[in-house]
Amino acid sequence: MNNYAQIHVFEVIIVAGMLLMALFFVRTFDISPSITTIEENELEILGIGILTSLEGVPDNLEQYPSLLARYATAEYIDEFTDYINRSVPKGTLYGISWINISMLNQHPDWQIDDPDHPITEILYKAPVEIGKEARVSRIVVIDGLIYIVALTLYFTLR
Repeated sequence: MNNYAQIHVFEVIIVAGMLLMALFFVRTFDISPSITTIEENELEILGIGILTSLEGVPDNLEQYPSLLARYATAEYIDEFTDYINRSVPKGTLYGISWINISMLNQHPDWQIDDPDHPITEILYKAPVEIGKEARVSRIVVIDGLIYIVALTLYFTLR
């Protein structure tokens, strides 16, 4: 009997088994052929872009560390809303608020939405808060105090 032929048949069976196991291993991964984004993701990306671009621009009045820090004050909120209105598509409503983290750090028992101890200030409120929502935020330092500037976007069809 020819032993070489039996070894070759055995090798073919082993290789076929390895190929089948490799195919089974690859099929266990859930790979989607394309990445789709939903409107919430697009709103979040848009909001991150708005805040990041303002954070990277120095304040031309040299009163604040960045343009975002200047716009996050009540005095310059109109400039902030104008910038956002130019940056978002029609049908997008938004709200702007900030949280005084320095005050929250000094008084950890206070709540963010406590009316007796206001550490959250709403700079601009959306007329209605309906539709898909995305919230993004950035940390800014204004006059040595740490704030979180939060931008909440709502996508509604007008």
